[in-house]
Amino acid sequence: MEMRRKINWFTVPILLMCISISATTLGNEPPSIRFGVMSLAQPARVYEQWTPMANYLEEKTGKKVELVVPRGFAKIKEAIENDEVDIFFSNSYVFYRLLREGKAKPVAQMLNIDDRIYSNSDIFVRSDSGIKTMADLKGKKFAFVSPMGAGGYLAPKALLQKNGIDTTVEMSESFTKNLSNSIHQVILKDVDGATMCGVNYRLMQRKIDTGELTIIAKSDDYPENVIGARASLGTDSIEKLKAAILTMRDDTKGKEILLAMESSKIRNFVAYDPAIEKVIEKLLTEAHIESK
Repeated sequence: MEMRRKINWFTVPILLMCISISATTLGNEPPSIRFGVMSLAQPARVYEQWTPMANYLEEKTGKKVELVVPRGFAKIKEAIENDEVDIFFSNSYVFYRLLREGKAKPVAQMLNIDDRIYSNSDIFVRSDSGIKTMADLKGKKFAFVSPMGAGGYLAPKALLQKNGIDTTVEMSESFTKNLSNSIHQVILKDVDGATMCGVNYRLMQRKIDTGELTIIAKSDDYPENVIGARASLGTDSIEKLKAAILTMRDDTKGKEILLAMESSKIRNFVAYDPAIEKVIEKLLTEAHIESK
Protein backbone atom coordinates (compact mmCIF):
# COMPACT_ATOMS: atom_id res chain seq x y z
CA MET A 1 0.00 0.00 0.00
CA GLU A 2 2.84 2.32 0.93
CA MET A 3 4.63 1.55 -2.33
CA ARG A 4 1.48 2.35 -4.34
CA ARG A 5 1.23 5.73 -2.63
CA LYS A 6 4.86 6.55 -3.58
CA ILE A 7 4.32 5.56 -7.21
CA ASN A 8 1.23 7.79 -7.47
CA TRP A 9 3.10 10.79 -6.07
CA PHE A 10 6.00 10.12 -8.42
CA THR A 11 3.84 9.93 -11.53
CA VAL A 12 1.88 13.16 -10.91
CA PRO A 13 4.68 15.58 -11.94
CA ILE A 14 5.47 13.39 -14.96
CA LEU A 15 1.83 13.58 -16.07
CA LEU A 16 1.79 17.35 -15.56
CA MET A 17 5.01 17.68 -17.58
CA CYS A 18 3.52 15.62 -20.43
CA ILE A 19 0.40 17.82 -20.46
CA SER A 20 2.60 20.92 -20.57
CA ILE A 21 4.68 19.56 -23.46
CA SER A 22 1.53 18.59 -25.36
CA ALA A 23 0.03 22.08 -24.91
CA THR A 24 3.26 23.69 -26.07
CA THR A 25 3.44 21.49 -29.14
CA LEU A 26 -0.20 21.73 -30.16
CA GLY A 27 -0.73 25.36 -29.19
CA ASN A 28 -4.18 26.90 -28.98
CA GLU A 29 -6.70 24.94 -31.06
CA PRO A 30 -9.86 27.09 -31.13
CA PRO A 31 -13.32 25.62 -31.88
CA SER A 32 -13.75 28.23 -34.63
CA ILE A 33 -11.40 30.32 -36.78
CA ARG A 34 -11.49 34.11 -36.85
CA PHE A 35 -10.11 35.34 -40.17
CA GLY A 36 -8.88 38.93 -40.14
CA VAL A 37 -8.65 40.71 -43.50
CA MET A 38 -6.60 43.91 -43.58
CA SER A 39 -7.72 45.96 -46.56
CA LEU A 40 -8.01 49.56 -47.75
CA ALA A 41 -11.49 48.79 -49.08
CA GLN A 42 -14.68 49.58 -47.19
CA PRO A 43 -15.67 46.84 -44.69
CA ALA A 44 -18.88 46.02 -46.59
CA ARG A 45 -16.88 45.32 -49.74
CA VAL A 46 -14.33 43.26 -47.81
CA TYR A 47 -17.06 41.08 -46.32
CA GLU A 48 -18.67 40.62 -49.72
CA GLN A 49 -15.41 39.62 -51.38
CA TRP A 50 -13.98 37.38 -48.65
CA THR A 51 -17.12 35.63 -47.38
CA PRO A 52 -16.95 32.94 -50.13
CA MET A 53 -13.38 32.11 -49.09
CA ALA A 54 -14.36 32.01 -45.42
CA ASN A 55 -17.18 29.60 -46.28
CA TYR A 56 -14.79 27.51 -48.35
CA LEU A 57 -12.27 27.22 -45.50
CA GLU A 58 -15.11 26.33 -43.13
CA GLU A 59 -16.15 23.49 -45.42
CA LYS A 60 -12.59 22.22 -45.85
CA THR A 61 -11.46 22.43 -42.22
CA GLY A 62 -14.70 21.49 -40.49
CA LYS A 63 -14.42 24.58 -38.28
CA LYS A 64 -16.61 27.65 -38.34
CA VAL A 65 -14.75 30.56 -39.96
CA GLU A 66 -15.73 34.08 -38.97
CA LEU A 67 -14.52 37.17 -40.87
CA VAL A 68 -13.06 40.09 -38.93
CA VAL A 69 -12.04 43.36 -40.61
CA PRO A 70 -9.53 45.32 -38.48
CA ARG A 71 -8.77 48.74 -40.04
CA GLY A 72 -5.05 49.42 -40.09
CA PHE A 73 -1.86 47.95 -38.64
CA ALA A 74 -2.54 48.99 -35.05
CA LYS A 75 -5.95 47.31 -35.06
CA ILE A 76 -4.78 44.02 -36.54
CA LYS A 77 -1.76 43.96 -34.21
CA GLU A 78 -4.08 44.52 -31.23
CA ALA A 79 -6.46 41.82 -32.49
CA ILE A 80 -3.59 39.33 -32.75
CA GLU A 81 -2.20 40.22 -29.33
CA ASN A 82 -5.64 39.79 -27.76
CA ASP A 83 -6.32 36.50 -29.62
CA GLU A 84 -9.20 38.16 -31.46
CA VAL A 85 -8.06 36.79 -34.84
CA ASP A 86 -6.52 33.41 -35.61
CA ILE A 87 -5.36 33.96 -39.19
CA PHE A 88 -5.08 37.16 -41.18
CA PHE A 89 -4.45 38.56 -44.66
CA SER A 90 -2.15 41.58 -44.80
CA ASN A 91 0.55 43.18 -46.86
CA SER A 92 4.05 41.74 -46.53
CA TYR A 93 5.44 44.71 -44.58
CA VAL A 94 2.78 44.37 -41.87
CA PHE A 95 3.36 40.61 -41.74
CA TYR A 96 7.12 41.11 -41.47
CA ARG A 97 6.69 43.45 -38.50
CA LEU A 98 4.42 40.96 -36.73
CA LEU A 99 6.76 38.07 -37.54
CA ARG A 100 9.79 39.91 -36.14
CA GLU A 101 7.87 40.69 -32.96
CA GLY A 102 7.10 36.99 -32.51
CA LYS A 103 3.37 37.52 -32.95
CA ALA A 104 2.81 35.70 -36.25
CA LYS A 105 3.63 32.61 -38.31
CA PRO A 106 3.39 32.25 -42.11
CA VAL A 107 0.58 30.23 -43.70
CA ALA A 108 0.73 31.15 -47.41
CA GLN A 109 1.50 34.01 -49.71
CA MET A 110 -0.36 35.59 -52.56
CA LEU A 111 0.32 35.04 -56.24
CA ASN A 112 -0.83 38.13 -58.15
CA ILE A 113 -2.54 38.27 -61.54
CA ASP A 114 0.90 38.55 -63.17
CA ASP A 115 1.65 35.11 -61.68
CA ARG A 116 4.29 36.62 -59.39
CA ILE A 117 4.78 36.74 -55.62
CA TYR A 118 6.42 40.14 -56.13
CA SER A 119 5.18 43.43 -57.52
CA ASN A 120 6.53 46.93 -58.19
CA SER A 121 5.24 50.36 -57.24
CA ASP A 122 4.45 53.01 -59.85
CA ILE A 123 5.22 56.68 -59.27
CA PHE A 124 2.88 58.84 -61.37
CA VAL A 125 2.28 62.53 -62.08
CA ARG A 126 0.13 64.65 -64.35
CA SER A 127 1.44 64.58 -67.91
CA ASP A 128 1.33 68.38 -68.05
CA SER A 129 3.12 68.87 -64.70
CA GLY A 130 6.59 69.30 -66.14
CA ILE A 131 7.81 66.53 -63.83
CA LYS A 132 9.85 64.09 -65.90
CA THR A 133 12.16 62.43 -63.38
CA MET A 134 12.23 61.69 -59.66
CA ALA A 135 14.69 64.55 -59.20
CA ASP A 136 11.88 66.87 -60.30
CA LEU A 137 9.82 65.74 -57.29
CA LYS A 138 12.09 67.54 -54.82
CA GLY A 139 10.12 70.20 -53.00
CA LYS A 140 6.83 68.87 -54.37
CA LYS A 141 3.69 67.52 -52.70
CA PHE A 142 3.71 63.75 -52.83
CA ALA A 143 1.09 61.20 -51.72
CA PHE A 144 1.81 57.73 -50.37
CA VAL A 145 -1.08 55.40 -49.59
CA SER A 146 -0.36 54.31 -46.01
CA PRO A 147 2.70 54.45 -43.72
CA MET A 148 2.38 50.67 -43.24
CA GLY A 149 1.99 49.89 -46.94
CA ALA A 150 4.44 47.65 -48.80
CA GLY A 151 3.65 48.90 -52.31
CA GLY A 152 2.07 52.16 -51.21
CA TYR A 153 4.96 53.30 -49.02
CA LEU A 154 7.97 51.06 -48.31
CA ALA A 155 9.04 50.22 -51.89
CA PRO A 156 8.55 53.70 -53.41
CA LYS A 157 10.13 55.38 -50.38
CA ALA A 158 13.18 53.13 -50.83
CA LEU A 159 13.34 54.11 -54.51
CA LEU A 160 13.13 57.83 -53.74
CA GLN A 161 15.77 57.58 -51.01
CA LYS A 162 18.08 55.64 -53.36
CA ASN A 163 17.72 58.51 -55.82
CA GLY A 164 18.78 61.07 -53.28
CA ILE A 165 15.37 62.33 -52.12
CA ASP A 166 14.75 62.38 -48.37
CA THR A 167 10.97 62.15 -48.44
CA THR A 168 10.52 63.58 -44.94
CA VAL A 169 12.68 66.66 -45.63
CA GLU A 170 12.74 67.33 -49.37
CA MET A 171 9.08 66.60 -50.11
CA SER A 172 5.74 67.47 -48.57
CA GLU A 173 4.42 63.93 -48.04
CA SER A 174 0.90 62.86 -47.18
CA PHE A 175 -1.13 59.64 -46.97
CA THR A 176 -4.36 59.11 -48.89
CA LYS A 177 -5.47 55.81 -47.22
CA ASN A 178 -7.23 54.98 -50.47
CA LEU A 179 -6.14 54.02 -53.99
CA SER A 180 -8.75 56.09 -55.82
CA ASN A 181 -7.89 59.11 -53.65
CA SER A 182 -4.25 58.77 -54.72
CA ILE A 183 -5.20 59.00 -58.40
CA HIS A 184 -7.80 61.73 -57.97
CA GLN A 185 -5.49 63.93 -55.90
CA VAL A 186 -2.93 63.95 -58.72
CA ILE A 187 -5.58 64.55 -61.39
CA LEU A 188 -7.06 67.44 -59.37
CA LYS A 189 -3.58 68.86 -58.64
CA ASP A 190 -3.97 68.51 -54.88
CA VAL A 191 -0.57 66.79 -54.98
CA ASP A 192 2.16 66.77 -57.60
CA GLY A 193 2.77 63.02 -57.59
CA ALA A 194 1.65 59.80 -55.96
CA THR A 195 2.42 56.11 -55.84
CA MET A 196 0.79 52.71 -55.49
CA CYS A 197 1.29 49.08 -56.46
CA GLY A 198 1.67 48.86 -60.22
CA VAL A 199 -0.80 45.97 -60.50
CA ASN A 200 -3.35 47.97 -58.52
CA TYR A 201 -2.72 50.98 -60.76
CA ARG A 202 -3.62 48.89 -63.81
CA LEU A 203 -6.75 47.60 -62.11
CA MET A 204 -7.75 51.14 -61.10
CA GLN A 205 -7.48 52.20 -64.76
CA ARG A 206 -10.56 50.07 -65.41
CA LYS A 207 -12.53 52.36 -63.08
CA ILE A 208 -10.85 55.76 -63.40
CA ASP A 209 -9.69 57.60 -66.52
CA THR A 210 -5.94 58.02 -66.03
CA GLY A 211 -5.29 59.53 -69.46
CA GLU A 212 -3.97 62.72 -67.87
CA LEU A 213 -1.34 60.81 -65.88
CA THR A 214 2.15 59.51 -66.67
CA ILE A 215 4.22 56.91 -64.84
CA ILE A 216 7.73 58.29 -64.37
CA ALA A 217 9.32 55.49 -62.32
CA LYS A 218 8.89 51.95 -61.00
CA SER A 219 10.26 50.65 -57.72
CA ASP A 220 12.30 47.52 -57.16
CA ASP A 221 10.40 44.32 -56.32
CA TYR A 222 8.51 44.08 -53.07
CA PRO A 223 6.72 40.92 -51.81
CA GLU A 224 3.00 40.52 -52.33
CA ASN A 225 0.47 40.00 -49.53
CA VAL A 226 0.68 37.17 -47.01
CA ILE A 227 -1.74 35.00 -45.07
CA GLY A 228 -0.38 34.62 -41.55
CA ALA A 229 -1.51 33.10 -38.27
CA ARG A 230 -1.11 34.35 -34.74
CA ALA A 231 1.96 32.72 -33.22
CA SER A 232 -0.03 30.94 -30.51
CA LEU A 233 -2.45 29.23 -32.91
CA GLY A 234 -2.15 25.44 -32.73
CA THR A 235 -0.23 23.46 -35.31
CA ASP A 236 -3.24 21.34 -36.26
CA SER A 237 -5.34 24.41 -37.16
CA ILE A 238 -2.50 25.98 -39.15
CA GLU A 239 -1.84 22.80 -41.14
CA LYS A 240 -5.53 22.30 -41.98
CA LEU A 241 -5.88 25.89 -43.12
CA LYS A 242 -2.64 25.74 -45.09
CA ALA A 243 -3.70 22.55 -46.87
CA ALA A 244 -7.07 24.05 -47.81
CA ILE A 245 -5.59 27.35 -49.03
CA LEU A 246 -2.73 25.86 -51.05
CA THR A 247 -4.99 23.46 -52.94
CA MET A 248 -7.74 25.93 -53.88
CA ARG A 249 -6.61 26.03 -57.50
CA ASP A 250 -7.06 22.23 -57.74
CA ASP A 251 -10.66 22.38 -56.50
CA THR A 252 -13.58 23.46 -58.71
CA LYS A 253 -15.20 25.63 -56.04
CA GLY A 254 -11.83 26.99 -54.90
CA LYS A 255 -10.94 27.94 -58.47
CA GLU A 256 -14.23 29.85 -58.84
CA ILE A 257 -13.53 31.77 -55.64
CA LEU A 258 -10.02 32.69 -56.78
CA LEU A 259 -11.32 33.82 -60.16
CA ALA A 260 -13.70 36.24 -58.43
CA MET A 261 -10.78 37.64 -56.40
CA GLU A 262 -8.74 38.68 -59.44
CA SER A 263 -10.29 42.15 -59.27
CA SER A 264 -8.18 42.53 -56.11
CA LYS A 265 -5.09 41.25 -57.97
CA ILE A 266 -5.27 37.80 -56.31
CA ARG A 267 -4.73 34.83 -58.63
CA ASN A 268 -3.75 32.12 -56.17
CA PHE A 269 -2.08 31.36 -52.84
CA VAL A 270 1.24 29.51 -52.79
CA ALA A 271 3.70 28.21 -50.21
CA TYR A 272 5.39 30.89 -48.12
CA ASP A 273 8.95 31.68 -49.17
CA PRO A 274 11.13 32.97 -46.30
CA ALA A 275 13.29 34.73 -48.90
CA ILE A 276 10.74 37.56 -48.98
CA GLU A 277 11.92 38.59 -45.52
CA LYS A 278 15.34 39.50 -46.94
CA VAL A 279 13.64 41.59 -49.61
CA ILE A 280 11.70 43.52 -46.95
CA GLU A 281 14.88 44.02 -44.93
CA LYS A 282 16.69 45.37 -48.01
CA LEU A 283 13.86 47.83 -48.70
CA LEU A 284 13.83 48.97 -45.07
CA THR A 285 17.56 49.68 -45.25
CA GLU A 286 17.23 51.60 -48.51
CA ALA A 287 14.23 53.54 -47.18
CA HIS A 288 16.17 54.44 -44.00
CA ILE A 289 13.46 52.86 -41.86
CA GLU A 290 14.52 51.08 -38.71
CA SER A 291 13.89 47.32 -38.85
CA LYS A 292 11.97 46.20 -35.77
